[in-house]
Amino acid sequence: MAKKQKRNTLKKQQRALQKRTQRKKKLVQRAIHESASERPTSVLRRAREFPFLGAWVQRNWQQYGIASMIVARTQPDDNITFGRFLVDTFCVGLKDTFFGVNVEPDQFQNDALPRLYQGEPPISISIELAHEIIFGAIEFAEAIGFRTHRLFGRTRNILDDADAHPRSGVIEFGYRGMPTYVPAPGDNQRMILNRLVENVGIGNFNYVPAGEPPEEFAELFEQNAQAQPPVPTSPIWTPEQQAASGDVNSDSGLWVPNQQTEAPAETPDSEQTEEQPVRSSLWVPGT
Repeated sequence: MAKKQKRNTLKKQQRALQKRTQRKKKLVQRAIHESASERPTSVLRRAREFPFLGAWVQRNWQQYGIASMIVARTQPDDNITFGRFLVDTFCVGLKDTFFGVNVEPDQFQNDALPRLYQGEPPISISIELAHEIIFGAIEFAEAIGFRTHRLFGRTRNILDDADAHPRSGVIEFGYRGMPTYVPAPGDNQRMILNRLVENVGIGNFNYVPAGEPPEEFAELFEQNAQAQPPVPTSPIWTPEQQAASGDVNSDSGLWVPNQQTEAPAETPDSEQTEEQPVRSSLWVPGT
């Protein structure tokens, strides 16, 4: 009799343990479901609460005036929230932007970053430099009449405020301070050129078309063509590819300006060339 009571008591304890285990499992599953079902925009709104993971940009970004940037933060669950910012530092500012949330760390490092940079390893830059490039380009573009990308109202939550970090001042927007428009696939060239003509004025910006320019701007292109080098096969024109002396910060890929360039070779126009002040903060490697 005693053995039977003992067996019954043991069975009751086992059933009670199973019930507690099932309740805990349901609570865990509910928490996981609630976390996974949180809308991406809700996560994005809280992004500034998360610590920065890092910032990246493609190599030689200064050579072309186009910076493809990733800024990432670590969520409380260790997943990643990141924003991508395609920045034209020569003219129109922020050309494109999008974001991702709830990305697993391994997926971010081994899938997202390689795909976004087409297999070319990007360079890691400081958060301060990332802010300076993005907000500096936006401010330069707005000053000449260009609005920033419509989705920046969302992805800016991944960044701090525009004035949250000190700026080095070593990045010069525009090419030698002058707006320089090089069309990219999908651009509305007529709209951009009309805005430059209205807000900046002919003679105060450079235009180097990739392909045939719009008919009404053919004359503008002919005027610029005499002063510009031929467009190479690269889809992005690199103006006046001169080798510049100076040091490259290996952590940022940023050329430190205010270094003297080598004296130009003797040509009939060498005196005029030497009289021109060297204002460019553009580093053109390997040329």
